[in-house]
Amino acid sequence: MQNAHLRLGRLEYQRSSVKTQTHIFVHVSQYVGEDEQAHLLSYFGNDAEVAAVTAAIQENHRFDLIFPDGKKQRIGFGSDATCYKGNLNLPKQKKSLRHIVAVSSWLHANGGAGRTFLLNEDAEDLAWATLVSLQGLPADPRWGTNILKTLRQENKLVSLAGIGCTPAVVHATRQELLERIGQACSTQVLPFPEKNGPILWPSFEVKDVLAQGMSS
Repeated sequence: MQNAHLRLGRLEYQRSSVKTQTHIFVHVSQYVGEDEQAHLLSYFGNDAEVAAVTAAIQENHRFDLIFPDGKKQRIGFGSDATCYKGNLNLPKQKKSLRHIVAVSSWLHANGGAGRTFLLNEDAEDLAWATLVSLQGLPADPRWGTNILKTLRQENKLVSLAGIGCTPAVVHATRQELLERIGQACSTQVLPFPEKNGPILWPSFEVKDVLAQGMSS
């Protein structure tokens, strides 16, 4: 895993009025977005910094996001973003940091409207399991590599901008995915299960999912 200054982003918020000027920033551990639309933002800082940024998100203000490589992107969440609050306890520190995970309305409806967001497309087993789960597909773990490959080739699986993860979005409805799977099975491109019965899928822990993104 890289040192913190090489893997963390920075979110800057500026606002000017007749009487006051606000310029604050918070650290970003995870981000998912496409162009100026932010979908997921995990950030932390002290009470005042986090409170100001959280209020600005809920008021649909815009921010400058600095990626670990120095690239800058203007971002915003749009309306109906949701912020989940927590604390980070640091060793040998009496006071904890405030931690927020902000989620866009698009990500809240993940899998609907023909768009499915994946947190780590590099981890194919996890990406395939996420797509199958959110779309409710009758599928086999062995089919993931083939289906994801064809989706990429047809620009139906598109990489997104990310910090601490390798996000992507799949542009396909459940019906389109079912037809794709059915065609591949009928032409024996995909192996059909040899016997009737439940199909066993690998299990994934949240901490393992996040660790994969931070190490990529």
